[in-house]
Amino acid sequence: MQKFLKIILTSLLLAPFMTPVAGAEDGPGKPAKLFKDNSRLQVTLKGPWRSMARRPANTEKYPGELIYTDENGEQHTFNIGITTRGLTRRTVCDFPPVKLWFDKDQLKGTAFRGQGSLKMVTHCKSSKGVEQYYIKEYLSYRIYILITPYSFRARSMTVSYVDSERNAKPIERFGFLIEDVDDVAKRNDLIELEIPKVSRKKLDLVETSNYMLFQYLISNLDWSAISVRDPVECCYNTTLIGKAPDATPVYSIPYDLDASGLVDAHYAAPPDALRVNSVRTRLYRGFCGHNETRPDALARFMDQKQNILDLFAEEELLTPSSRNKAVRFLEGFYTTLAKPGAIDKRLIGKCRG
Repeated sequence: MQKFLKIILTSLLLAPFMTPVAGAEDGPGKPAKLFKDNSRLQVTLKGPWRSMARRPANTEKYPGELIYTDENGEQHTFNIGITTRGLTRRTVCDFPPVKLWFDKDQLKGTAFRGQGSLKMVTHCKSSKGVEQYYIKEYLSYRIYILITPYSFRARSMTVSYVDSERNAKPIERFGFLIEDVDDVAKRNDLIELEIPKVSRKKLDLVETSNYMLFQYLISNLDWSAISVRDPVECCYNTTLIGKAPDATPVYSIPYDLDASGLVDAHYAAPPDALRVNSVRTRLYRGFCGHNETRPDALARFMDQKQNILDLFAEEELLTPSSRNKAVRFLEGFYTTLAKPGAIDKRLIGKCRG
């Protein structure tokens, strides 16, 4: 009996110092982490929005606040930093995309816990028609999540923008947050690779086939999975993750999907080097060395067809015309590849290398 009591007493004394079990971060009493929930967040963002819109190329970090109410009715206010980002959208938008910078100590116990900084896609212009672009871009991220865990999660928001420098009426618009690449890598037991280039022979065969078919599905040509983006880090609208910089395989993860035919933004145009007249003209750009994994990848897209179409059918923020146009475009992928000989003609016959 004394031995039993000693074991119990020792366990109680050591309990505060024991490492939490896996999954404890989402345990009882804690809200789901930000990207584990697909419900739409209601958020208020305070910042010098007019000043930022007037100087979109400025790299200054502006002070701001993010306010939201969690599922228990508790309001949280975070002091944040805000920077503009992006290339094309920074020049064509009245309201540029931004990056939000957090103080992790303020986030403890909330859905935002663990976040250091997050990319945010904004509404670009005041027009509700233009706002439809970014609802479709958000859903494009959701498509790829259905196909593979090597993908960015996204969280949609209804955002009330309050200008901190003037007494103006708040404006409410759709926006969404994109998961940090470190979190994508971590949940796949990998790390982000900050390398200047990668050989296509090092790319994972299965996941690269998923990547290429996804770009074909949404008709996106505004990317490169292997080419140099700058002297330090590869690639273009693609992030690389893997075990180590010199390890094989390497996994390519797509982002910035607004130039796709599915989104059909007014400013999107196909690259000059490709003989394509419209972003809505599909062109397969997969590598020939990955032909062996293409049938299984295509089967994954076929299996997810209804779930992919349901994303658009069930999105209440899409207008009827925008929804119908997107659904018809997605169905075109399946109709085309179901025709006799289409896989050889449209995919294998167009492969590179």
